[in-house]
Amino acid sequence: MTTQPATVSSARAFTEAWTRLVMDTTSRYLTDDVVFDGPLGHVEGKSEYLDSLKRLVGAMGITGVEILAAFGDDAQVLIMYTLKTTAYGDLTCAKLLSFHDGKIARDTLTFDSYKVRQG
Repeated sequence: MTTQPATVSSARAFTEAWTRLVMDTTSRYLTDDVVFDGPLGHVEGKSEYLDSLKRLVGAMGITGVEILAAFGDDAQVLIMYTLKTTAYGDLTCAKLLSFHDGKIARDTLTFDSYKVRQG
């Protein structure tokens, strides 16, 4: 059996934490200069990133997450998950998380944002 890198476990735990608004835990997985890019915006810095996650969870009414897959190496993890939301139903997302010294330094999100943009 192949052992997964610590970054894969971190990506899973990070996703579980932010979707539950456990921001002290979420924060521990991020570099201070983390960069986020996604279909709906760009954010730089840990404080701004955490604030954007709080707004996202509230605006979408996130009620849960189902992690579909996660794999990677010490430098990058690709994680695919379904967000359960009250505002838009289920949204399937994929993130490429880039790590530096064991923490997330870059978060690149992709998902079909049609429902969100129409709402």
